[in-house]
Amino acid sequence: MISDLESYTEFIVMQNAIANPMICPKHLIAACLTSWISLVSLSSSQPAQAEPSLARRFPIKTPIEDLVKCGYTKEQITLKIPDKRVLNQLDITPGNRMENYAATRCQGYRPPIPLMALIPQSTVGRTLADYPTLYFYIPDVSLQNVRAEFSFYDHQLKTIIYEQEIPLKTSDSIVAVDLANAPDLPPLEEDKPYFWYFSIIFDPYDRSDSTYVAGWIQRITPTSQIDQELDRATPEAKPAIYANHGIWYETLESLVQLRCSQPENSTLTSNWQSLLQQVGLSNLARKPLAQCPSARIANQFWQSTE
Repeated sequence: MISDLESYTEFIVMQNAIANPMICPKHLIAACLTSWISLVSLSSSQPAQAEPSLARRFPIKTPIEDLVKCGYTKEQITLKIPDKRVLNQLDITPGNRMENYAATRCQGYRPPIPLMALIPQSTVGRTLADYPTLYFYIPDVSLQNVRAEFSFYDHQLKTIIYEQEIPLKTSDSIVAVDLANAPDLPPLEEDKPYFWYFSIIFDPYDRSDSTYVAGWIQRITPTSQIDQELDRATPEAKPAIYANHGIWYETLESLVQLRCSQPENSTLTSNWQSLLQQVGLSNLARKPLAQCPSARIANQFWQSTE
């Protein structure tokens, strides 16, 4: 895992040196181009840091928003993500929620959608649980002789707190990693960020072609308002409460459980689509949930009502 972590660090330096492309309204094209040129000039003028793991901050002012804006919408679930000033207090480096195709990889098959983590664009998600559940999209590929590995690190990225091999049985689907099933993992401490690393291993002896995603998770202390709202809420109302308070992992998990138990509920399907759309993951909205095959029915129902 040490070599994997070094690869991740090198990738972050490269990633943070390049400005992301943006889409602007016609009346803002000039301003956006000016901002983009400024970002490129700034990134190219600053040398890469030798130890970048804690050097990168979340920009407070940026033309690219963390939530995708879509104009008119129906009444639906709305996610409120933490302010970037709050994220900057964590003093962490953003991860990467989508795999990076290595330059040295063979020019062979590339799946339509790569390995992705279901997390906000900031790559930081909050939870109330001491053992939350994380979700990942496994690409449409052959899983023969392929395995996944999940690792948990401390804030400094120096100590592996937990490491576990994850069986992969279904491709082109969303899989869950339930930390409650990690017997050696101590419960997450409140207000402390943890770094996780999910990798797909093609050859355990030569990881040069392995691929990965990475991000952060922070357990927060619920306020009395959150506790009161959850105590009074029905299961169907809880995802909206979690989303309104910016608690990503419970928002996702509660919606997953509802979709598994009510696969033909069009409101739940719409809320699932809306949540993923808000964080730029709408291409995963129709992918089946591996832990509840009945969710495939919901996808069929969704298509039949369009």
